[in-house]
Amino acid sequence: MKYYFNDSDNNILELFLYKCKYREKIHTKVLNNINYYFMRRNLNNILQRSVPFFATLLLLFSLQFVSAQKFVIPVLPDTQNEISGDPTMFTSQMNWIANNRTKLNIPIVLYVGDIINWQTPDQIMWKTASKGFRILDSVHIPYALALGNHDCAAVKVGGSAAPGDVHANLRDTRQFNEFFPVSRFTAQKGRYDDSKSDNAWYTFNAGGHKWLVLTLEFCARQGPVDWANTVLSANPDYNAIIVTHFHLTSKGEINQNNAGYGDLTCQAVYDQMIKIHPNVCMVLSGHTDSTAWRDDVGTNGNHIYQMLQDYQSKNKGGGFIRLIEIDPKKGTISASMYSPFTNQTKTDFSQFSFSNVKFVRGKK
Repeated sequence: MKYYFNDSDNNILELFLYKCKYREKIHTKVLNNINYYFMRRNLNNILQRSVPFFATLLLLFSLQFVSAQKFVIPVLPDTQNEISGDPTMFTSQMNWIANNRTKLNIPIVLYVGDIINWQTPDQIMWKTASKGFRILDSVHIPYALALGNHDCAAVKVGGSAAPGDVHANLRDTRQFNEFFPVSRFTAQKGRYDDSKSDNAWYTFNAGGHKWLVLTLEFCARQGPVDWANTVLSANPDYNAIIVTHFHLTSKGEINQNNAGYGDLTCQAVYDQMIKIHPNVCMVLSGHTDSTAWRDDVGTNGNHIYQMLQDYQSKNKGGGFIRLIEIDPKKGTISASMYSPFTNQTKTDFSQFSFSNVKFVRGKK
């Protein structure tokens, strides 16, 4: 073995060893002893010169490892019956997410809407929801919340339509924004309305890629859809996830109506906004009491993976969380339903995965 150093001693050593070995044929043991002596003499000097190099090399390998890490995004389905009927289910979800942040490499939590069942004068459900999210606040896990038709003034106590103009009441989200002001969303980058988070966008980094979450109101108005188009167009190097309450049916089809009191139909939102952007990769929704998925190809050839999750009518929701595991290295997106309340993972068609996923590789 040869030791290559950059000092004068090494040059002398190399020359001496060459002469000894090839001209005078000194015994190998003598050569090894000489080599060892010079190696020890120069070791400290070598290490001093090498530390910055190896530190840089270690950092590069560490960054590469972090970039290749898979991560999990918890998605909360409609929790309306948990919060109104058994808040311990909701609390178990929040505690589990907080406790497993590091283990699962959780960068953000997403919510498909219908956080509460209906608004009440004492605002008890909003207080329960807010208290639960303080668990995430305490460990600095950011979140993005889409609003459902129950998170506004459109539904009265008991679940039927509230008096007055249902269409106008659908956009009355004052109580939500009171308990969840803009300042509470640490990953939020912008909004359609300056002081409201009904339509907003968020960013995070995970798996070596940049991500954008866009939350869109229920059966959106034309204005928020046009705004969403500008956000997505302005951030082409982000992998975009659209979170909206109403999108897929229980059969995995894009819904063709606006629920009778919304604005644009789900199909219109898809045609006007979702499918035309090459960086949109996922759409997450609830509202329909089921689980389903579909994979469509957008205008630019990108796959758009759409997932429905809603268990509100089954044991109040059962405390289930949609866990989306994203593995950039393998190019996969895997989905499952887990309940920390019962420590149960569903083994039915709610488990599925997508392979050969092409993520947007933006500028670092």
